[in-house]
Amino acid sequence: MSRKISSIVFGNLASKLVGLLREVLFAAWFGTGQTAAGFRIAQTAYLMPAQALIGDSLSAGLLPLYRKIKAEDEYHAKVLVLVAAVYGLVFSVVVSSLLYSFSHEIVGFMAPGVAPGAQSLAAKLLKIMGLSTPFFILGGMLSYIEAAFGRFGAIAWRPMLLNIGSISGAAAAVYTHQDHWLATLVFASHFVFFLWTLVQLRRLGGVWPRGRIPLSLMAHMSGRFLVSIVPLLGLPLAAQINTLVERMVSSHLGTAIIPSVDYARFVSDTTVQLIAMPLGVLTMSLHGGSKSDDAKRHVTDMASTIMILAFPIAGFIALNAEPIVRVVFARGAFGEESVQTTQAVLQWMGGALGMTVTGYYLIKALNAQIRNLESFAITAIACAASILVNLTLWRSLGPPTVGLAVASYSAVVFTLCLIRLSLWRDLIPLGLWICAGLAVQALAGFALPGMGGMGAYGNLAGNALLSGALWCGLAYWVGPVRRAASPVLLRIPLLRTLFRERG
Repeated sequence: MSRKISSIVFGNLASKLVGLLREVLFAAWFGTGQTAAGFRIAQTAYLMPAQALIGDSLSAGLLPLYRKIKAEDEYHAKVLVLVAAVYGLVFSVVVSSLLYSFSHEIVGFMAPGVAPGAQSLAAKLLKIMGLSTPFFILGGMLSYIEAAFGRFGAIAWRPMLLNIGSISGAAAAVYTHQDHWLATLVFASHFVFFLWTLVQLRRLGGVWPRGRIPLSLMAHMSGRFLVSIVPLLGLPLAAQINTLVERMVSSHLGTAIIPSVDYARFVSDTTVQLIAMPLGVLTMSLHGGSKSDDAKRHVTDMASTIMILAFPIAGFIALNAEPIVRVVFARGAFGEESVQTTQAVLQWMGGALGMTVTGYYLIKALNAQIRNLESFAITAIACAASILVNLTLWRSLGPPTVGLAVASYSAVVFTLCLIRLSLWRDLIPLGLWICAGLAVQALAGFALPGMGGMGAYGNLAGNALLSGALWCGLAYWVGPVRRAASPVLLRIPLLRTLFRERG
């Protein structure tokens, strides 16, 4: 892997360790009760519009365009940033006002099935969290501009800062018995991050244009920005509808299901953020706006490496969902019911992780080529599949429905991206070996509990050793697997010499 993404990987790893601490503490303090549900509902409501814009529209629409314009004229690139900031500020002020003014109505619509106490708390927290939207959006936008300079510090350490804010807020709420701290310190962490991004960009020479800007240039840059970003505005709409349906279905399945889904999602999202997100940012920063053969080879190589990392992890999680939940979360207020609801979601959500992680990266590869209409169409079809599963199966299938819906979304994105990027022929040999490896991994995983008396920790350790031995063996003996895994294996001192000899 490139040294340019090492800061993102290290930052994401550190932030995920803090995030793990956050989830463990939340589980012990709040379990899957009304406080946990109220916080998760409020968090989803304020993140839906903001995260969708930052995570997809601004990153995929602004970063490749900024890199392209900066190569042509640096002053024009600074005007582009100013235009994007104005649009982001207007959007965020409108969103903040709506979240504050209609918090009760938003919560009631989003989670109609939860207990009244959870709804009331969610509305209270949403009023505070919604005020952080301008800082969230502008700070996120500036962090992607920093990435265009080859610096990834803000992107890497942003999750760490937000996790610290969440932990501090939860601790303050428990200590003072005042629930508002859950939202107040989240707001504070967004504000601090925004100030940090401003300081970082000043050190790079600033990104704001100086002097009077001709209106014609502002209009021209505004037009280019809108042409790039408008096709992506469908992405947040589709994602919001999908998330909204998921929350509504979860609330009808029971108040405890809402935090259970988020606990399960933390386990699966960790892999996305550690593997696919940094590689997606690297692809957009190195090959933004390019459709060359070099860009295609880069995407193929990255997708191969992601697949050989993510699919074995997916198999491991699917086989060990319950012991994972017991080891990570089962303490304090997180009782047996919480274990069962969380593992029911995680088994499907984690089992689809190989497709989730690879699909996330391939969407970013489409964005890097400024094929934004295609990425929107794929995302919309995937959201429709997820919504269909949620709406038709929740009454009969129960809690696993939410995990199955996530799996259906991932399968659609993964399949259609391979087709549109013309990668499936190149990845067929690797894909067949991965399927064979997963079959052997599943047989070993089903056989291990039969040894008896191992418990959750013993089963996890035994499955981890078996899975590691299996996939290292395949990487050593099988050419397609070895080529895909070599960027990772060659960075492990104990394996470097061995795999270099194999070529």
